[in-house]
Amino acid sequence: MKHKSLISLCSAAVLFNLSACTTIKEAFPDKEKDYQFTTEIPKLIIPADLANGSTLPSSANSSARTQNTDSTTTASEEADKKPAEESTAAADNTAEEQPLIDPKSITVDLLESSNKIGYLRMNVPFTTAWRVVSKGLSRKSIEVSERNQADKIFTVQYDPDEKPIEDSSYLDEINFMLHGFQGNDKEYKLKLVETNQQTDVVILDEEQKPTSDEGGLKLLKVLQQSIKANLK
Repeated sequence: MKHKSLISLCSAAVLFNLSACTTIKEAFPDKEKDYQFTTEIPKLIIPADLANGSTLPSSANSSARTQNTDSTTTASEEADKKPAEESTAAADNTAEEQPLIDPKSITVDLLESSNKIGYLRMNVPFTTAWRVVSKGLSRKSIEVSERNQADKIFTVQYDPDEKPIEDSSYLDEINFMLHGFQGNDKEYKLKLVETNQQTDVVILDEEQKPTSDEGGLKLLKVLQQSIKANLK
């Protein structure tokens, strides 16, 4: 009986040792098996120029980069200078073509031709006269429906019968708010004609010919007064 118990204990001890070995092997696997399936890494191949040390020195690299940067900067500076020089030259040419004119030296006179047509005459070239007339129309709040500088024509809407705004009674103000301003605007074309550094302002009729009816003559007088007021 004791002999059977001893055999059983020995068998149990053997089984325990076997299971323990298996557990240990699982926890610490044998790496030698992995080495059997590895391959050798190929040797690093160095190019001949690198192996011989024929690379460009760092100082030469920096010098080349500096030269490239300097040439690029010089080219960009020259490119920037050209537009500036051209714009300066254009401004100088414009200044030579259009000398500054003292506003106080500008005169505007209402004259009459041999065929009884009224017109304004200014002692300035067209470019200056165009600006002067434009400011004169704006000062009197005369509506300009078209500015055709190429044809030298202002198209305006003007009521020769319009009365200046004056202080009125409350009844007149209420009537104005209810019925609004009832004007009788007419279309006039002001043509600027340059001759020998002088510019005349005439009014054209429907056939594009100079005319001077009563309403047009009044418009010229209003414009003359407005221009003179601006030149003071």
